[in-house]
Amino acid sequence: MARFTIAVAALVASSATAAEASVKIDGQIAEGRGLFSKIPDLIGAATARFLEVIGATADHPVCVDPGFNTTMDPMMMKVMSTMLKYDDVIAGLEQYKTEGITVGSTTALACEASDAAVSDTILIEDGMSGDVNFPHGNIKPIATGGERSVCPSTYGEKIAGTPDGLGAYLPDDKTVRVVVQSEGYGPLRIESYAFPVNDGTVTFGGSHIQYVDYDRSKFASFMSSDMPASDMVTGMGEMVERVINLKGEPVSPRNGWSETTVGAHYGNTDANGTYIMYAKPSDGFDWFFQSLCSAHLEQKHQWGEGIGVEDNLFITNEEWSNFELDKEFVGQSAHVLDLATKTLHAVGAFTNGGFEKIVEINSQSPDHVMVGISGYNGAFDNSGVIPGEKVYPDHVTAMRNAGYGPRPDGKNYTWPKDIVPYRIYVGVKGKLEDGSDAPADDFLARNGFKYGQIYGFAIDMTNTTVRSGPTAGVWRDEWHKSATNGDKIPGKWIAQPWRWNGEVKNFQHDGSWDYQVPPPGAEAGGELEGYNWWTSKGPDAGGCKTEHLSPDPRAGNTAFAQSSTCGYFGHLYVLDVASALDAAGNDLPSSFDGEYYVYQGETDVTSQIELGGKGQYTEGRDATRNWDKDGVASGGKLTFEDIDGFEVIEDNGKLFAVIQEDSGSKLGERAFITSELEHEDDGKDLTYYFIASSGGDDNSRMVAGVSVPKGVACHDGEKFVSGAHEFSGVFDASGLVRKDESGNFALQASATGMEKRANDRLVPVNEKNLVMTLQTGKWSCGVIGAFATDRGGQWLLYQPNIPADASLVT
Repeated sequence: MARFTIAVAALVASSATAAEASVKIDGQIAEGRGLFSKIPDLIGAATARFLEVIGATADHPVCVDPGFNTTMDPMMMKVMSTMLKYDDVIAGLEQYKTEGITVGSTTALACEASDAAVSDTILIEDGMSGDVNFPHGNIKPIATGGERSVCPSTYGEKIAGTPDGLGAYLPDDKTVRVVVQSEGYGPLRIESYAFPVNDGTVTFGGSHIQYVDYDRSKFASFMSSDMPASDMVTGMGEMVERVINLKGEPVSPRNGWSETTVGAHYGNTDANGTYIMYAKPSDGFDWFFQSLCSAHLEQKHQWGEGIGVEDNLFITNEEWSNFELDKEFVGQSAHVLDLATKTLHAVGAFTNGGFEKIVEINSQSPDHVMVGISGYNGAFDNSGVIPGEKVYPDHVTAMRNAGYGPRPDGKNYTWPKDIVPYRIYVGVKGKLEDGSDAPADDFLARNGFKYGQIYGFAIDMTNTTVRSGPTAGVWRDEWHKSATNGDKIPGKWIAQPWRWNGEVKNFQHDGSWDYQVPPPGAEAGGELEGYNWWTSKGPDAGGCKTEHLSPDPRAGNTAFAQSSTCGYFGHLYVLDVASALDAAGNDLPSSFDGEYYVYQGETDVTSQIELGGKGQYTEGRDATRNWDKDGVASGGKLTFEDIDGFEVIEDNGKLFAVIQEDSGSKLGERAFITSELEHEDDGKDLTYYFIASSGGDDNSRMVAGVSVPKGVACHDGEKFVSGAHEFSGVFDASGLVRKDESGNFALQASATGMEKRANDRLVPVNEKNLVMTLQTGKWSCGVIGAFATDRGGQWLLYQPNIPADASLVT
């Protein structure tokens, strides 16, 4: 396969001949961008020549920068001068040359313990850290947006931004591979460089899924060492080499702006394969992945002997989109990456409503797979495209009503965004969409992602003088405004009417609309009379979004914790799973019993936050409050705001959660780790230990134009462009580097996910190795802009240090 070489650094090294350079630059220069999209097969020979010159070998243990110079002969200069970003590229090359920016070499941090301006000893300097005396654990970067690979097989490729969903696994016994996807928006925002798939016949822009390989022994000791992460990097590259669409076809080149009848990427098209995105990609780009948001890496049989998915895989999803205002569209699907073959498969079984995060939970059955699902459920309005207006695709709603309306209550369907309950999916392994047996080599069927059913959490919403349900008829958002730790809501997971049948249809036919009608059996006289989907605001309007969710890692539980943009979160259980599946025989159950417990309502958390002497902002403000736009105006918000990143980790049966906000804080976006999670109705609340904050319009370093790496902050001619950052994901990599009593690694690369989870839980919380991502979305200049790596961000390693008792608050 022709490898797509991105970095101009490799292309202009003086040791390569002008002919070789012209081969590498041959292809299409994207309109308005100093980047390369398609590179011919001849690049293989040219790259081999370059690697010969620098002395690189395939078995080089750690990737080492051979250095280069930027002197160019007249022919090379002529080619380069045709690029619209010529000056930026030359400046970027000089920065790479003088600073040696390679994957993992950056040691400065974007995040900080307190605003640098409140300290007399912290220098506010571009490319440098601020206050890194973090109160509740150490943080170190392991990769930074804009860094370049010096590994032989991917020399010059760049870390793309802005990082979001992530995971880690052992590709062999000597290597920890960290997988991170970028949340890119292609031509809808900033276009990143393209990468080839399907034997080089197709190019994708937008979001990337990349990996960096680290020496396992060095990774294990990294947090106690002084070395930069570059000293342990052994490989880097793209994780996606093949892409399969919703019909199971290999994605093919786009047929201009007409129908692509075979191999369309349906996230960019209508059901006929016609491109319908609001903005068109640059020349040389076929398709783009729109906003790959959060993700979760799942290993084979992680819940028990034969229980769990059948392959090591990475579940990701496209989140939202802007389509042309008058066009039909399919929507946005989930995708599952086969880690062994680097093949990304589109999945239709979860609907095409776009998602925030999808995670596997314990099915308690070797024949089934179960996942939890969260997200918008139809974030396809064109908000922001037309300044000051929120434009919904009313023509699609009209088509829904024409084909399926009115609803049983006599009302018309309304746009379904955020009209959605908590959700799970149950799939049957080895079955095709029609329930027949699948071939053994069908990846999605083998893992239960073709034949299955989505279930929504429903509760008794009755509120009469005779009978009252658990919330007295109050919907989810409003109820949480007074909820406290330990409050319990019994309910049922009920199968929604829609089920994926393998046919790609436009969005008006999707299952995302089902939650505007009562669940099956809830009609008058039905066995579930009075029940309704427990959505944010009811069937007629959307409220707060279901944000990140995280599986309950404890053995034997079928459960997950769920967060919300309203700042509340809790724990959902699916009860008596094994008996319900057994009773259903060859079919799937119509429902499961369930219950929900509150950890935190949308209530004042200021007294529950422990800053550890840090979290200080300017003008006497601190991180016990949230300082988004409304917070600044009102003296600070007292609740959590827009919880986004959220992951539960286990320490020998004890659970803790990492909480990451995405509120647009003006002073710095916050991250916390909780005390031990518990939801007993005992009058006690959780404690939230402040980890760090980052970014913000009014943050002192951001106002001064500080960025990491140096020079990637943008200037609008009057001032530096500052903005909110966002901690955006967590993965527990502790089990990958845990050692036994003999000092040997306890886990082998061939081990199942069950063994990995067993090793995770044996690592105490304060010895954990937690990989996190940090988005720095306004950093898009300097080397990031010159080489089209989208926006900035960092991959981080965090080791907590919270009090041994991690006490609750009474």
